[in-house]
Amino acid sequence: MKNTYLIYKDPKAEKKELIVATPKQWDEIMKTNRGATQEERRYFTCDCFEDCGELDRMYIEVEKPGFDKWHSQNVMRERNRKLGEQYAFVSTSQEIPGTDLVYEDIIADSSCNVEEEAEEKSEMAALRERLTSWKSYGVVFLDLYLKGQKGNATAIISKKYGVTIRTAQRWKESFESFVEDFLKKF
Repeated sequence: MKNTYLIYKDPKAEKKELIVATPKQWDEIMKTNRGATQEERRYFTCDCFEDCGELDRMYIEVEKPGFDKWHSQNVMRERNRKLGEQYAFVSTSQEIPGTDLVYEDIIADSSCNVEEEAEEKSEMAALRERLTSWKSYGVVFLDLYLKGQKGNATAIISKKYGVTIRTAQRWKESFESFVEDFLKKF
């Protein structure tokens, strides 16, 4: 790998002109940068590319705003690269190992509607949020209903909150009314 250092001919000049620096000049700049304040420091971006079959790494001197922008993009690119390592990408035209099936055949036969599922999840999250801000028992009723325990909900709420069965029944009615109104507006 070849390293190329492009530095300003005169860092204090109004019009900046880049020149190729020697390794000795580069080392001197790096030593000066170690003890310099942010205002005195010289900033560099790094870029790699292939040149005639050889990898060339270029360090290019830039102003502080240019460095900040490059650094921000570089950090984001690196974070995305690391996150991308956690996932495997599979072609839909690839065969499923150990079978004669192809992924796209399964997807085409699936009755799954991705848009509808996403909308339902969004709606459920919004409902939970509204129930949380409405009454403390709202989310508990919702969870019981989703588990198929609508018939036992009154007794469970009565026990959990230490209220009478009749109070729990009123809460259940107000919960159902709240959910109906929410779903009409959503």
